[in-house]
Amino acid sequence: MVMRIGIALGIAMGTAIGAATRNVRADFLSVRAMTMRAASLVVAICLFLSPACAYESPFDATALHDAWQLGQRNDQETGNFLAQYLKKISGGENDPYTAEVEILTPYAQVVDRSRQKTTSYTEEQAALDYRQHGNTILINIVIMLPAAYPTTGKDSRTTNPPAGNSRVVRPENFWQHFQFNFTQHGKVIPARSIRKISIDSSATKGAPAALDGANVWLEFDAEDVASEETIVEVVTPEAKTISATFDLKKLR
Repeated sequence: MVMRIGIALGIAMGTAIGAATRNVRADFLSVRAMTMRAASLVVAICLFLSPACAYESPFDATALHDAWQLGQRNDQETGNFLAQYLKKISGGENDPYTAEVEILTPYAQVVDRSRQKTTSYTEEQAALDYRQHGNTILINIVIMLPAAYPTTGKDSRTTNPPAGNSRVVRPENFWQHFQFNFTQHGKVIPARSIRKISIDSSATKGAPAALDGANVWLEFDAEDVASEETIVEVVTPEAKTISATFDLKKLR
């Protein structure tokens, strides 16, 4: 009798311990599952809040290869890629107007240099150029003078208008009277360098070369530029503001 009771108690205790073990294991698995779900949710939130794409700076050898190869193709795909970095804007009829505003990320710079050197331009040269130029953001602003502007008959690079015409011919340094602002979240980011290249018409038998406009290049340190919406403003001497907006989250 005593033996039967002992056996029964042993079976009962074994059953209870087994149930308790199963419960503990179930609780552990439940907690683990909840932890994994929570981690997945955090990752999903981070991915949602972070940019879907952002310009790369600096970038690795794989990205450099892709950029060099895209430039070497120099086809419709190359053109479509670089078109994202360019905005065309027209200004007033009688005032100098901004024809183009272009922004070039480090990646786009490699593509652009590669497409201009499709003959014997190796990937090693592209890597060397990238190291020499560093991680910079370039802004290219093309300011064109309206075709209605007169010439002097000798050289349009003068401030003296021809007789009988009240319009003033712009001097070669006319671009220095413009203000260029590069802003993010209302904060102006200073350029670390600025340079210009004159745009001249070709001389003909009946007329000399004339000043048509200027190519203004502004260079910024990529460390100062976030992958955010960026506004490039051009303020004319007449206080007219022309602007172009680029979303660097959507550019590579």
